[in-house]
Amino acid sequence: MNDERQSHGFRIVGYDSVSSTNDEAGKLAQNGAPNRTLVWARSQNAGRGRLGRTWHSPEGNLYTTALLDPGLPLSRLQELSFVASLAVHDTVSGLLSDVDLVLKWPNDVLLGGAKISGILTETRVCGDHVAALLGVGINLAHAPEAARYPTTSLADHLAVPPTVEGLLDLYLTALSARYALWCSAGFAPIRAAWSERSRWIGQRVSVENGEQKIVGRYDGVEADGAMLVTVDSGEKHRISAGDVRLAEGG
Repeated sequence: MNDERQSHGFRIVGYDSVSSTNDEAGKLAQNGAPNRTLVWARSQNAGRGRLGRTWHSPEGNLYTTALLDPGLPLSRLQELSFVASLAVHDTVSGLLSDVDLVLKWPNDVLLGGAKISGILTETRVCGDHVAALLGVGINLAHAPEAARYPTTSLADHLAVPPTVEGLLDLYLTALSARYALWCSAGFAPIRAAWSERSRWIGQRVSVENGEQKIVGRYDGVEADGAMLVTVDSGEKHRISAGDVRLAEGG
């Protein structure tokens, strides 16, 4: 451990390197760490993304996991993925103006059509309740190679990008505000703000999850965060996980 301090209502626990910030935050959760504990590492040697994918994590980017324990049921904690993506959008839009910055379900933040961040929300049982681990990485100096999607970094768009510490401060400002709104007003304002910034609503998309593939009109996000897709027959599908792409002719 190389750092421990308070900022923006978070207890920050910093490391030079960890296997993954989610793993480290999970250990802290099991040992009784309080709500709003944030693990920050300069690098990860076993970073991961959604669906078990590897997330390349060299020094120079921002890697964090927020331990959030709002005392709500497990079904509500999935909403925090939307809180995270909004916080990343707020952070990046504060640094770059007049850019193509959009959100893609479930939690991608795309800058110029390329991923600028990685978000992984997990949960841990802590005694008699469940806490959330909100893992967020933002590409600052490096754009990790990704086979499935193009990636970008802030350094690709800014002549003088912020330091990692500066980016952490900006992100915590945004996360603190969005998390406070969610805690006080619920998911509805988060869902509305997310939808305003989202990509492809009303268009024809293809959603793949393992062997399953659904093609239809993307009709937005339900009150619980599920994606709603209406296929050609008129049947509506609620989707809780999957990779979304614009379908041919979409």
